[in-house]
Amino acid sequence: MLRGIGVSPGIAIGPAAVFGAQRFDIPKYEISDVAEELARLEDAIGKTRSYLKGLHAKTADELGEGHADIFKAHLLLLEDVTLLEEVKSRISSEQLNVEYVLDDLRRHYTDVMNSVEDARFRERATDLQDVVDRLQRNLLDDERGTLRDLFAPAVVVCHEISPSDIVTMDKEHVLGLALDSGSTTSHTAILARALEIPAVMGLRYATAHIDQNAQVIVDGGAGMFIANPGPDTLAHYESERERQIAARDALRGALDLGESRTRDGVAIPALANVELPVELDQELRLAAEGVGLYRTEYLFLNRNTLPTEEEQYASYRQAAESMHPAPVVLRTMDIGGDKFVSHLQISKEENPQLGWRAVRFCLERQDIFKAQLRAMLRASTLGNIQIMFPMISGVEELRKVKQVLREVQDDLKAEGLEYDPGIKIGSMIEVPSAVALTDLLSRECDFFSIGTNDLIQYSLAVDRVNEKIAHLYEPAHPAVLRMIKWTCNAASKAGIPCSLCGEMAGDPLYTEVLIGLGVTALSMSSVSLPLVRAEIAEIDYQEARALGEKVLELGTADEIKALLKSRYSERRAAEHYISRAARAASGSASAQE
Repeated sequence: MLRGIGVSPGIAIGPAAVFGAQRFDIPKYEISDVAEELARLEDAIGKTRSYLKGLHAKTADELGEGHADIFKAHLLLLEDVTLLEEVKSRISSEQLNVEYVLDDLRRHYTDVMNSVEDARFRERATDLQDVVDRLQRNLLDDERGTLRDLFAPAVVVCHEISPSDIVTMDKEHVLGLALDSGSTTSHTAILARALEIPAVMGLRYATAHIDQNAQVIVDGGAGMFIANPGPDTLAHYESERERQIAARDALRGALDLGESRTRDGVAIPALANVELPVELDQELRLAAEGVGLYRTEYLFLNRNTLPTEEEQYASYRQAAESMHPAPVVLRTMDIGGDKFVSHLQISKEENPQLGWRAVRFCLERQDIFKAQLRAMLRASTLGNIQIMFPMISGVEELRKVKQVLREVQDDLKAEGLEYDPGIKIGSMIEVPSAVALTDLLSRECDFFSIGTNDLIQYSLAVDRVNEKIAHLYEPAHPAVLRMIKWTCNAASKAGIPCSLCGEMAGDPLYTEVLIGLGVTALSMSSVSLPLVRAEIAEIDYQEARALGEKVLELGTADEIKALLKSRYSERRAAEHYISRAARAASGSASAQE
């Protein structure tokens, strides 16, 4: 069993399709006709150019121009005059075949790039690998080992997946993803969530230890990867997978049960966390009662230029129109930390999680910040957009970003451009200092949203993307629950709502205690919505409040989790919800007869 970083929830079980880092057997031989070898190179470049242009068009059509920019970068690499001249020169001087020369140069330059601490060079190494792989396939006329050639359902086990692989992979046959490398913000992680493919990354040694076609399990919620499970383990995960699928299907078939409420009628809106416009599909609009967290920084990642104001406006406007009249909370860009944006020339920091990120970056680069705020405000005329600021650490910081917002509003007014003058402004509570100041911050904004991913990280001093200490990341830590309670109390006293948008919101184990602590809405990945909605429907609000008080008296995370697991198992919310949905469907059919 390996523990990694769960980046897309759900359970996948199946045979492993292992793709090692080396995909080709590269031949090495002497050539006698240099001109013929150079012609082979030109032919491969032409085919690769055509392929990349096709990928760019396909990605732009499915995911938007911003995400397609990665293939523009690949085309520029393909046409790199310096590199091509070096390839041609070595073919001529060494009289060796083009495949070998290309592979030798690839290894040399990727080693150099990977040895540099600057993450921007390491990103370019992955791009170079991807382009050379495509050239080799065309030279060798070899399409073995591509993700679009899965002839049967399988769990893909890779060291890493390139952007072109993820776009072209056979999505019908990919049951799950298990990767040695990667993080929650990688392009693959973003797409895995958007496509609802269970995925675990940061496993480090999976490809080295897993045999082809070995039975494996991916638990994307828990970040677990299990190979060759025993009968009991396999039965447990098969049962859990079926339970999750059945609960989701039951909810999707019974959405006419109405808004998300507790058993005794208290409304607890179930909202969605959104990263890509492609996620705003019809199913999400039916399952979610709004967007509680729109991560706008993903417009800035995996591309070579900043998004324009118009591009951002179109994205935010699409979200507002898709969900209208339900609310859409746009979080201003949270870049820096583990979300690296190569084209912004951000210097490497010793501790990026504590460095120049989120509003700290925005207040320094107001040219970029104001362009985003202009786009958000212009998209707000339907009246359902709200703006939220991440990483607020104190009152002064919140006042500064609000001042910038007022300046942008004045500019739009002077230009005669419309926006919602009553737009609600919120603060994320994800830094311990903000928790200590929630009584003061609540006077300065219209709502709170607790970001538990960072709040746990900063409170417990655990880097949440470091697989070596992942076991120390503990949502049920008594200190974390006390900070949630403290924040909810301050919000309640000020008369403002307090939602929670971290990964805790999507784990049904915590639904009851979060409601009991005073959280007024839960925002999560779309795949988690059915199960959490089922939990909310089976919870008694007054019992939850009593539970919220009780857990604050417990001293350890183990004691708290034991109590929560006991109540979660007894509640059997998904099972009851399925029965209730079936009875509702039966009653409706009888009435029609």
